[in-house]
Formats: sequence, structure tokens, C-alpha cells
Amino acid sequence: MLRNYIVTVLLLAVTYAVPFSTFSQYSIVVSKEPAVMDGMTKFRLYIQLSDPTDQVSAIFGTDKNPMTIDAPKGVFNSPFNASWSASGLNPNFFEAMPSLVDDSFATIGLDGPASKGMANSEDPIMVDDRANPWAQFFKENEAVKLDINTLLGGSWFVLKTASNGFGDENLRVLIAQITTPGSIRGNINAQIFPLGDGKNSTKMTFTFDGEGTTPGVIVSE
Repeated sequence: MLRNYIVTVLLLAVTYAVPFSTFSQYSIVVSKEPAVMDGMTKFRLYIQLSDPTDQVSAIFGTDKNPMTIDAPKGVFNSPFNASWSASGLNPNFFEAMPSLVDDSFATIGLDGPASKGMANSEDPIMVDDRANPWAQFFKENEAVKLDINTLLGGSWFVLKTASNGFGDENLRVLIAQITTPGSIRGNINAQIFPLGDGKNSTKMTFTFDGEGTTPGVIVSE
């Protein structure tokens, strides 16, 4: 009888361990810090990984899995960054234009151009639905909402060869910086390669409301 009990427990452990692990092993972390500009708060959004070989591949939204970021009081987008990503943030200009460091941008693991990052860094690539252009949220000053919810959808991503898809010393990958005089909330979808295995990719959705850490949930196809 004891043997049967042990076998039953082991079977239950195998049955439930994988879903629980997949649910809890990745989180979104939203931190905040004072901006250079008075009255502004700089929010930094990270995907928290669980292993040094995990890799963030893409941030995305579709009609089946919408992605939204709400900033009711508007976001700050510097006129000196012509890009939607961190690739347009030239650190040589920070001293002359201090507010440039407060710019809102999308990214995967970079605070500036890939050429200024670690070896094998790559600037993220964007996919945009021209009927619903999400990148304007990171280009137009005082934009209030990013909403990716069409059949074509949209994303920003890096190739598997990009070193910036891996976590930092805290196993976190920066995916966006948003500067606003108010609050932010929303839900973000991410494609992650567990242990760097692109054939076993995991798609997660993360909900956030201001500062904090929230575990992700598997996205249904």
C-alpha cells in the first residue's frame, strides 16, 4: 500500500509540476524612479527570467491576445529621439540635452543603440500594422495609449543571435521605458525561449498596474 501511495504522489507531481512551473517562472517587474524633468516619473518594465540561458525573443499583440499600455496623463517622447526604440538615444547628447534620458522607448535589453551595448547586441526590429500603428506611442509626445489588437498585430523582437535577449545580472530584460506625470497600467505579451531553446518557445501574458512584480500566464494560441 505504501508503494502504491508513493507512486501516486510521484504521478501527481509529474502531472502538475510543469504547468505550475510555467505559470510562475516568468514575471513582469515594473520599477519607478524620479525623472530628470520635474513632476515626471520614469517607469522601467522588465521581464524577469529564471535561468541565465532563458531568452526574451519578442513583445507582441494580436486580435486574440491584445497588448495595451495606458498612460492617462500622457508619456514624454523626446524630439531628439526619432526612433520608437532605444536605438535613437545617443549618449553623447545626454549632457547637452539632459531630458533625453527621460525619453519613452521600446526595447529588448538595451538602453541605447546596439553599437554601444555588449558584444553581439542587436537593435530590436518592429512589425507594425499600418492600419493600427503602435509605434506612435513611443514617438508622439503626450501619447496616452498603446493598443495592439488587430489580426496582423504588431511586435518588437530580436533574433536568436542577439545577446541582449538574455537577462542581466538580476536575470531581467528591459522591454520598455515609459516616462509620464501620471500612472501606467496594461498587459504585455512576450515570447520567451526557455534555456535558449527556440523550438520550445513559451508565450506569456503579463498584467501590471503601476510599480510591482506580477507572474505571467501562458498565452493560448
